This record gives sequence, C-alpha cells and structure tokens, in this order.
Amino acid sequence: MNISQNLATNILYHMKDIINQDLNYINVDGIIIASTDPKRVGTFHAASLECVKKRKNIIIENDSQYEGSRNGINMPIYFDDSIIGVIGITGNKNEVEKFGEIIKLMTEVLVKEAWIKDQDIRKKEIIKAFIERVTLEYEHDLFPMADFSFPYVVIVGKYDINDVFLTDDDIYNILKDHFSDNKHHFFTISRNEIIILYNYYKNEKISSSIELLKKNILQKTKLNFKFGIGTNASDYKDLKLSYRNAKEILKISDVFSTSESVFEYEKMDLELLFMNLKNSNIETFKKKCLKDFSLKEIKEFSVILSVYEKFNGSITKTSEELFMHKNTLQYKLAKIKKISGYDPRNLRDFTVLSLAFKLWAIESEKVNYTEFPSQIK
Repeated sequence: MNISQNLATNILYHMKDIINQDLNYINVDGIIIASTDPKRVGTFHAASLECVKKRKNIIIENDSQYEGSRNGINMPIYFDDSIIGVIGITGNKNEVEKFGEIIKLMTEVLVKEAWIKDQDIRKKEIIKAFIERVTLEYEHDLFPMADFSFPYVVIVGKYDINDVFLTDDDIYNILKDHFSDNKHHFFTISRNEIIILYNYYKNEKISSSIELLKKNILQKTKLNFKFGIGTNASDYKDLKLSYRNAKEILKISDVFSTSESVFEYEKMDLELLFMNLKNSNIETFKKKCLKDFSLKEIKEFSVILSVYEKFNGSITKTSEELFMHKNTLQYKLAKIKKISGYDPRNLRDFTVLSLAFKLWAIESEKVNYTEFPSQIK
C-alpha cells in the first residue's frame, strides 16, 4: 500500500503540533514525499532504506552518517505486517527518541483510518454504480455484487420539497445504521433520491422497517421523506420494473394521501388506474368536469375536497383541519355544485369531482394542501 503525499503531509503536520520537531515521511524507495521542512521534499534519504531493509528503527547521531539524512530517529511504518514507508523525526537523539514509539503508533493508526475511509468511499461508489445500472435502462453485465441474492424490492425515498439536493452524509450514515443487520440490503443516494434494494423474506412487513427509517431520518435531520415500495423482483429485469413502480406510486400517492409517508405498490387499487390512462381521455374528462372553474378555484377546491375525503365527509373535522368556519365550508361546497353541476355531498358526484381534481393534481404536481394556505379562508 502506498499513501498519498497529501495524506502524508496531513499526518506530519498533525504530529508536529504534538512534538514541535520537524518530521519526514519517506517512501520505501528512500524518497521523502512529505516533510514539515518543504525544502526536503523529493530528496533522497539513505537512512530510510536501511530502516526498511533491517525492519528496525535507525538512529542518526550526525548529519553525515547517511546520505541526505539528518540527525534524529527513523522508524518503519507497518500496514498489515508490511512496511509501507518510514517516518523520521529530526533532532537531537535524546530529545526525539522519547517520542519515537508514540509517533510511529499514531502514524500507523492514522494510515489505517485513512485506508478504512477510502475503502468505505470506494464501496459506496461501487454500490451506487451497481444500483444505478440495475434500476435504469442498462444491461446488468457489470461486476456481480457480493451478497446479492434475490428476491428484492426497490424502495425509493424522496424529500417533499423538490429543490433540495441530497448530499448529506448524515442520511447515508442513518441508512447504514438502519440496515447494518442485513448485508444483503443495498442503498445509495442518487439523482436526488434514496434508492434501496431491499432483500426481503416471505411475509415480511417491509413497510414497518421503512416507517422506522423515515422516523429516524426525520428525528436526526428534520427532513421529511416519503417512500414508495415497488413490486417484488426475482431477477434483474424485475428490478427495473420495481424501481419504476416505486417512483410512480410515490408520485400518485401524493394525490391520495396527505398524512401517510410509506406507500406500497402491491396495496394500491384505485391509484393504479391513473398509471395507464391515455392523456387524451384524461384531458377530456378534466375539461368536462373542471372547464368552468378558474385556476385559482381549481387549486382551492382541490384542497378542500382532498381534506373532505380524508375525514369521510365530516364538515366539522374538515373545517377544523382547514381552519375554516363550518358555514364557510358549506358555502364552498355549494359553490362547487353551482359551478360544476356536481354536488360533492352526493357520493356519486363526489367520486367524479374527486377523480377530476386528482387528475389535475397529478398533471400539475400540486398535490399537498399545505401549499395553498392563503387560499383557504
């Protein structure tokens, strides 16, 4: 293993703060690659070769003892029982020798920590590339992942504000902790969304695990995620479909719920109709039902009907949720009937109106009634 000049320099300046002596890091070829004395970087250091060859500390008592070397102590640095370099402390033997072992130990610890961090970053990137390949329209003829064993289901998580860009390592660490008990789960943050390849067992209640994950993220980051759970996948081709279904049901579910945060494709029913409607049919239906409403009224009444449905037609609970007087709500419902000819207090008419407004919401992506508080008076 070779360490970078940047890492070696960081280690040396970290150590100098402790002992206030000049230090050098020399590679196994005897070249100083980092030093607290910049003039020595790139120069030859003969004593380090002796240190590597004999696998022991070399003490230099005068500057002429070894070519390119000054008085001080030089110690081999080990990584997994192999010498990867030499660290040298410049100074009088009696002053620097007492620091030797602690500096050597600390250097080896810092090298190990840097290696672990680098391996973790590499692993994250490999998994990210793998997930992107198997969930997008690419062939899966890439490196096989260790511990990858079907069946899986793809889960997509999105923050409820579209312009937030996910780069937060805190979210990744929460995911890592949450799934630490199962090495067959894979996850990444890609294209501003969480993507999880969830390895499940028969009859497992996946939503319970994801509900807990959602709560952990909210508690630790204040970010309110929604998750869509796709269809079961038994091969790579199914993963692409599961991913698309997870994204689609997440989008559609916004229209049908203002309180839930985890949605399962397998448990959807009415919502599935919206995925396969032809655009021409949707437009015809919307125009027929909504043609006499202004855009402002569509936004306002879409909110009202969504909450009205949430509370099963309860005037009291709907008015409380909207901070609206009950008489005002009754007036709004009567106005909907007057404009459209459909009475929202009639079950059949409500179904027609609800579908029309939901279709509008899907197309416009204005699905959360909290977006329009100023219009609910």
